[in-house]
Amino acid sequence: MNERQKRSDIGTAKAVARGVNIESVRNRALAQKYMEYRRVPSDVIARVLDKPLLRRAPSTDQLVSEAITPSDAPPTTDEVED
Repeated sequence: MNERQKRSDIGTAKAVARGVNIESVRNRALAQKYMEYRRVPSDVIARVLDKPLLRRAPSTDQLVSEAITPSDAPPTTDEVED
C-alpha cells in the first residue's frame, strides 16, 4: 500500500465513511455538514464528495460499523391487528 492510501487517523476515516454513506442515502449537503461537524479537513471533504472515483476503499470494519441501513417502514393500517 502506498503512503497516500495508509490511514493513520482512524476517527477521520470512520467519519468520512459515514459521510459517504450519508451522501448515498440522503444528500451531499447533509454529508458535508456531518463531516464538518466531525472536523474532517475541508480538502478531504471536497475530495471525497467532488471526486468519488478517487475515494479510498473502506476497510471491512468500516463497511460493517459505518453502515447506514433504512429502518423498517411502519405497518400500514391493513397490517395492524386489533
